[in-house]
Amino acid sequence: MFNPDQPIQSSEQDILNRVPFAQSFAEAILNYTEKECLVLGLFGAWGSGKTSIINMALEHIVISSREKLGEEKPIIVKFNPWNYADQNQLITQFFKEFSVQLKRTDYASGAKELGEKIETYSKLFDPLVLIPTAGPIFKIVSVLLGVLGHGMKGWGEAKSKDLETLKKELNAFLDKQNNKIIIVIDDIDRLSDIEIRHVFQLIKSVGDFHNTIYVLAFDKNVISKALDRLQEEQGLVYLEKVVQVPFEVPLISKQRVEQLLLSQLNELLEDLPQERIEPVRWGNIYHSSFKHLFRNIRDVNRYLNHLKFSWRLVKDELDTADLLAITAIQVFTPTIYYGIRDNKGVFSGVFESGGGTEGQNKEQVKSIYDEIINSSTTLPQMKMRELLTMLFPKLEAIYSNVHYGSNFLNQWRREGRICSPDVFDTFFRLSIQEGDISRIEIEAILSLANEPDKLSGELLRLNEDGRIIRFLERLEDYTRETIPLENIESLITVLIDTGDLFPEGDIGFLSTRTDMRILRILYQLSRRFENKEKRFNIFKNAIEKAKRSIYTLVDEISVQGQQHGKYGLKKQAEPEERLTVNARQLEELEQLACNRIIEWTKDGRLLGHRDLPSILFRWKEWGNLDDVNEFVNQVIQDDEGLVIFITGFLSPVTSQGVGSYVGRINWQINLKSIGNFIDVKKVEPRIRSLISTSKFESLDERQKLGVTTFLDTIDGKIKDTFQDIDENSQERG
Repeated sequence: MFNPDQPIQSSEQDILNRVPFAQSFAEAILNYTEKECLVLGLFGAWGSGKTSIINMALEHIVISSREKLGEEKPIIVKFNPWNYADQNQLITQFFKEFSVQLKRTDYASGAKELGEKIETYSKLFDPLVLIPTAGPIFKIVSVLLGVLGHGMKGWGEAKSKDLETLKKELNAFLDKQNNKIIIVIDDIDRLSDIEIRHVFQLIKSVGDFHNTIYVLAFDKNVISKALDRLQEEQGLVYLEKVVQVPFEVPLISKQRVEQLLLSQLNELLEDLPQERIEPVRWGNIYHSSFKHLFRNIRDVNRYLNHLKFSWRLVKDELDTADLLAITAIQVFTPTIYYGIRDNKGVFSGVFESGGGTEGQNKEQVKSIYDEIINSSTTLPQMKMRELLTMLFPKLEAIYSNVHYGSNFLNQWRREGRICSPDVFDTFFRLSIQEGDISRIEIEAILSLANEPDKLSGELLRLNEDGRIIRFLERLEDYTRETIPLENIESLITVLIDTGDLFPEGDIGFLSTRTDMRILRILYQLSRRFENKEKRFNIFKNAIEKAKRSIYTLVDEISVQGQQHGKYGLKKQAEPEERLTVNARQLEELEQLACNRIIEWTKDGRLLGHRDLPSILFRWKEWGNLDDVNEFVNQVIQDDEGLVIFITGFLSPVTSQGVGSYVGRINWQINLKSIGNFIDVKKVEPRIRSLISTSKFESLDERQKLGVTTFLDTIDGKIKDTFQDIDENSQERG
C-alpha cells in the first residue's frame, strides 16, 4: 500500500526516462582504461534520484560484462558510510567491508588474494587513533601497531611494514589485475561534517588505489558547506581536487513531477464516487497552491505515504479535497498544520458579521492568522493564505469581508469539510469519536428508507448504543435537499413510529430536546413537497401505521395546529403558504390521532407514558371530553393509578443563578394542569394518607418524587410557577 521511498533497482522500474543518462554514466566507467585511481561524482539534491541512477548504471555494467571472463569482469563494492555512526570506525569499516566483498566466492582468485591484502592493510586503521588533516597520510606511527591484537591474522606482516610500503605493494598487485574495482559510496551528504571529511581523506590519501574507480553520490551544496566549516581552503575548491569527473543528476521537470503526482492521486482515488470531490473547488486548490508544494519525486512519495495512511482510515468520512490539502500542509509545513490544529475555534465555523469568535474580535483573530501564515517556509505567504482561505471560509471574513452565515454549517458537516466544527477534529485524530456516527453509516442507513422495517431496525440499534440523538442531529444535514423525494414518506413514517422510544435529550437553556429535533426533521422533509394533499397523505399514512409511538404523532399534529393559530399565546394563523396542511386536512389528522390515543388507553400503554399531560390536553382539545374523563376517572380509582397519574405531571424546570455558568434542574408539578382532569382538593387527602404508609416505601424513586412534589406545591414549599399559565398555552406539559 505504501511507497517506502526506496530507490529503484532496475531500469524496468524507471518512470522518469533516466535510463539513457544512467547508461551513459555506466559507459563512462566502463570506458576508463587507465591504471590511476579515478573519482566520479554524481551530484544531486536529496530526493533527486541519485541512488536510483547508480543502481541502473551498475545494472548496465553487469549486463555489459556478462560475456567477459571472470578475471576481466568489473568488481563492484558498495559502501554506505551512513551505516556507521561512530566516526572513528568509518575508515576502518570501509577497509573491512572492502576486503569482505572482494573475498566473495563468485569472484576470481585474484580478487580473493587482493581481499587478503586489503584486510592486512586495514589493520593499520583499527583503532583509528590519529585523525589526519587534509594532507596526504604517509605513515602512521608504529605506536598504533602496539594496540593491535597479537592474535589477528596478518599481524606479523602488518607490524613489519608501514602504510606506504603496504600501499605500494597493493598498487603493484592491482596493476597486474584486469578487473576494474568500482567502489560506490552513497549518502555521503547524510554524514556529520567530520565524517564527510574522513570520507574524502579516505579517497584522496588512503584508498586511492590503482585500477580503482570511485563513484560518489551526494548533494554538492551540502558537502561544500560542510567542508567550508572544516577546511582552511574553500570546500568547493577542495571538492574539485578530489572529484575528477563530475556528473549532475538531470533535473526532473516540474511538469514531470506534477504528472507523477496526478497519476498517483488518480490511482488512489479511482474508486471514489465522482460526487465526492467537487472538481472546481479541487481545481482551485490544486492550481493556486497545492501543486507548488512538490519539488521532486521524494516529495511526491513522502506525501503519498502520509495520504495513503489517512485515506484508509477516513476516506469515507471526510471531504476529499480538504483531506488532500491538509495532508500536504502536514507533510510540508508542519508548523502551520499544528497552528491550525491547536486553534480549532479560530479556524472552524463561521465568523458572523456582527461578532467575533471565541470572545475575540476581528483584529485579534487576524493577528493569529497572520502569525501562523507567516511561518510558511514552503509557499509564499500570499499563496498559503489563499490555500487556507479555501479550506476555512472564516478567513474570508477577516481578509476580504465576505461573511458566511450559520446556515452553511449543516452543509459543511454533511460534506465532511474541515471548516465544520463537528468534523474538524476528525482530520487530526483520523478516527470517529466514540459515540459519534460516521457519514458513511448515516448514508447507509438513509439508503434503507425504501425498506421501512430495516430502517426502523437501524434506528433502534442506534438508540440502544446511545447514538440516536447524534444521528438525528446529523440527519438535518440531509433533509433539505439530499434525501430523494421518493424516500421521504418512508422516513417520516418510521420517525413517527419510533420517536417515543428515543431519549428525551438534555434539558437546559442551551440544549435541544429530542422531540424538537424530530419536529424540525418532519417539517423540513414535508416541506420538500409543495402540494398540501401530498403532505396530508404522508402524515395520514404515518399515523395509521404508527404502533410504537403516540406522543410523536400528537406532537406533530399540535405543531400543525399552531400554524393555524389554534394554540400558543398569539393564536394567529400563519400565511397560507406556510401551512403544512389545510384546515379540513388538519381536522382529519386530529381525529386520526384521537383514535390512536383511544387504542393506547385500551391496551394500558397510555397511563405510564412520559408525556401523558401533553397527550391528554390534545385528546381533550380534539376528541370527546367524556372519553377523556372516563379514562382519567378509571385510572385514579385506586391509589396506584392516582400516583402514576400525578407523577405524569412531574416536570423539570431549569433555573440559573447570577454568576453561574450552568442551570440547576428543579422538579415541579403544575397543579392547574392536573386540575383540568381531576379535583386536586378531593385527591389531596388520599395522597397525604399514602405518604405515611408502607405503600409509599414500595413506590419507585420517580413516584416518590411526584408525591412529595405534589404535596410540597400544595403546601407552598415549592412555588407553582405554572399557576398563571393558561391550559391552551401548554405545548408539551
